[in-house]
Amino acid sequence: MTPDTHLISIDPATLEEIGRTPVTTPEEIDTRITGAQDAFMTWRSDRAHRQSLLAKCSERLMAQLPELAEILSREQGKTLEVASGEVWIAAHCFAHYAELDWQSGIEAPETPERRASIEYRPLGVVGAIVPWNFPIFLMAAKIAPALAAGNTVVVKPAESVSMALDEVVGVLQGILPPQVLNIVHGGPEVGRAVIAHRHVRKVSFTGSTQVGRQIMRQAADTLTPVTLELGGNDPAIVLDDADVDFAAQSLAHSAFFNTGQMCIAPKRAYVPADKVDHFCRVFASVMDELPVGRGLDPGVKVGPLHNRAQLDYVRSLLDKAVGDGGVVVRGGGRGTDLPGYFLEPTLIRDVDDTADIVSKEQFGPVFPVVAYDEVDDVLATLDAQEFGLGASVWGSPDAAEAIASRIDAGQVWINQHNALEVELPFGGTKSSGFGREGGMEGIHEFLQTRVISRKNVHT
Repeated sequence: MTPDTHLISIDPATLEEIGRTPVTTPEEIDTRITGAQDAFMTWRSDRAHRQSLLAKCSERLMAQLPELAEILSREQGKTLEVASGEVWIAAHCFAHYAELDWQSGIEAPETPERRASIEYRPLGVVGAIVPWNFPIFLMAAKIAPALAAGNTVVVKPAESVSMALDEVVGVLQGILPPQVLNIVHGGPEVGRAVIAHRHVRKVSFTGSTQVGRQIMRQAADTLTPVTLELGGNDPAIVLDDADVDFAAQSLAHSAFFNTGQMCIAPKRAYVPADKVDHFCRVFASVMDELPVGRGLDPGVKVGPLHNRAQLDYVRSLLDKAVGDGGVVVRGGGRGTDLPGYFLEPTLIRDVDDTADIVSKEQFGPVFPVVAYDEVDDVLATLDAQEFGLGASVWGSPDAAEAIASRIDAGQVWINQHNALEVELPFGGTKSSGFGREGGMEGIHEFLQTRVISRKNVHT
C-alpha cells in the first residue's frame, strides 16, 4: 500500500497512523454511479418501503453508536461525548425523514379549458460531498432526505475522515438495497468526477466558500443543480439589557464545542463597552472547566484541531491579533503535552472589526470580544460582512427580537447559539451559500417539479 493509492488516516491528538482507505479509481466511480442510476429505477417507486428502511437505518445507527463514535473520535479528534452526540443526531435525522409526510403532488385549480396536476418527483442520483468537522451528521443530513425523496446517493467524504464514513456507509448498506447508497474516496479529483458524471442530477456540498464556488463553476458546465452550505463567521450580540452572566457562560460552552470547528459556532461577541470586563471575567471562568487532550480520554472537553493546516491558520490569526494590540485574557498555549494539533481555548479582547481574527472565519478555539457603543454600528458592520450563516442576540425578549429581525442570516438565535434541529431548515445567505437542509425544505432540495396539463374535451 502506498499513499498514492490509499488515504492515510491520522489521529490528530497523537499523530499516529490509524488506518488506510483505498482511493476509488475512475472506473470504480463510474461503476458506482451507474449502479446508483440503475437502482434508482426501483428505489423511487415505493415510498412506504423507503420510509421503513430509513427507520431501520436509524435503529441500526443507534445500536452501533459506541463503536461508530469511537472511530469518529480517533479519526476526527473530537471528544467521545461530542462524537456520540453526532452519531445520535444522525440517527435522529434518519428517523425524522422516515416519518415525514410530504406531498408528492397537488391538483391545480381547474379551468374550463384544462385540468392540471403538479408533481414532486425525485431527481435521480445525488452526489453528496461531506466535510471533516461533523462528517457523520452532515452526511445524514444529505442522504436521509435524498433517499426519502426517492433518489439514490453517492457520498464523497473529506479524505481525512474516510474510515469513519466508510464504516457508517457500510452499516447503512447492510439495510438498504444494493447500490442505493454508495461511497467513493479520494481527493478533489474524485469530487470533480462525481460532479461531472452524466448520471448525477444534483450535488449537495458542505464546506468552505472557496470550494463551494469551484463546485458551482463546474456544475454550471452540465447545469447540475447544487445545494451549498458554506462558511460562517457567526456573531453574538450582547445587548445592554442582557443577563451578562448567562450570555457569557452559554457562549463559552458554544464557542469551543468541537474545538470551535463548527460553521455555526459563535466566532466573536459584540459586548457593550461598559460590560466587557464582566463578560470576559465570567467567560474565562468557564474556560477553566474545559480540559484539553485526546478526545477518547476521560474528562477531556476540548480535543485537537483536525489537521496541521487548520492549526497553523488559527494560530497565525491569533498571533497577528496579539501583535496588533489584542489582549489574551485566558489561553493561548497548547494545553497538553501530546504531540498533536493542539491550541487550548483562548479568549482575546481589545480587538476591533478590522482584525482578521474578527472579520475572517477562524474555525478554531479562539474567541474575540469586540466592545461597542451603539448597536446600530454593529448591525452596519454585519450587513457589510461576507457571511450570513447564523447569529445570536442576547437580551430581553422584545429587544432581542427587534435586533434579530434586522440581521441578514439563515438563522438567528435568541438567548442561545448552536441550536440545530433536524426538524427545522438550515442554511445561509450571501457567501454562506444557498439551499436548505433539514425539515420539509430539506426534502424539497431533492425533488423536481413536473406539471401534467390535460385539455378538457367537450362533447
